[in-house]
Amino acid sequence: MLALGVVLAGGVVLGFSGFGTGLIFIALLSLIYSPREAVALLMIMGTFGASMLVPSAARHAVWRETAPMAAAAVLAVPLGSYVLLTMDEHAMRRIIGVAVLILSVATFRGVTWTGPRGLVADVVAGALSGAVAGATGLGRVLVALYFLAAPRPPAVQRANIIVVGSAMALFNLIVLTFTGVVTAELAVRAAILSLPFAATIRLGSRFFEASTAERFRRIVSGLIMAIAVLTILA
Repeated sequence: MLALGVVLAGGVVLGFSGFGTGLIFIALLSLIYSPREAVALLMIMGTFGASMLVPSAARHAVWRETAPMAAAAVLAVPLGSYVLLTMDEHAMRRIIGVAVLILSVATFRGVTWTGPRGLVADVVAGALSGAVAGATGLGRVLVALYFLAAPRPPAVQRANIIVVGSAMALFNLIVLTFTGVVTAELAVRAAILSLPFAATIRLGSRFFEASTAERFRRIVSGLIMAIAVLTILA
């Protein structure tokens, strides 16, 4: 029941803003399952969510920015996965907890990348996001911090986050499958949770479609605040 509640909340957040699911999933699911299983579940659900969101997001994404960032992220995922797979579970749980706390505070305070942009920045941001995604499953939050500062409409920001985040999730899932983390039992758990997850993604997407740009900013700020509180209390 706790896992179901986590999935319902994560689906609404993903459908609305394109990110934030990892903060909820990893903070709470790592208390139920091992860190490796929590990350694997996040990647399974994230890939499933991508199949619903990417077709629409692809029409709004700025591909000259998202393509190199996604490529760099995918190449860096195995580096983070190595850390996840080789480190002691208790140490990994503490690392995930620290990462959740830092990224929650960063998003809550509105920290974004305000430095120069271009191919080099896209590649560096992608590589860092991919490594963090492989180790903790939280790379999509770094992608969000990078794109939310770009001078783009909210729909384009959200689309860029979805495209790059989905590429990382898919490749991360492939790595975890080949290394044996994704088992039949874990796949069954994900299948059970996929229907409510899909329903809440649709709900979150409808909230986004009905929101103005200013309301979008206010609601995302509120979601970030709620995520920060959840991760601290967890």
